Amino acid sequence: MSLKKNDISLVQLKGKTKIVPLFESGKIYRTPSLLLRVLKDEKSKSLAAAVSVSKKNFAKAVDRNRIKRQLRVALNSFAVQPPFSGVCMLIYTGKEMPQTAFLNEETKRIFEKTIP
Repeated sequence: MSLKKNDISLVQLKGKTKIVPLFESGKIYRTPSLLLRVLKDEKSKSLAAAVSVSKKNFAKAVDRNRIKRQLRVALNSFAVQPPFSGVCMLIYTGKEMPQTAFLNEETKRIFEKTIP
């Protein structure tokens, strides 16, 4: 069964049964400040996504939470038409506080790499 792009919805990634396979057998895409782990599933009707920020790079929870909010805003720009179905995790690997516009551009760039 082939899904059209507008049939795919964006949902929150939850559960060990989805996260563990993502880290064990998912593909990795990188930009200078983002890392995207992807496990595509053609049978699924949704893209389950999560965001993460390293505690090593940002010791203050306030900073981590702000970056995660910015990443979610960037992901919501794909909520209308996610590029694929399956699960993904977007991890911020930069060491400086980013601007929202910068994260939007980086997210767009990294998701373009996933499309063959």
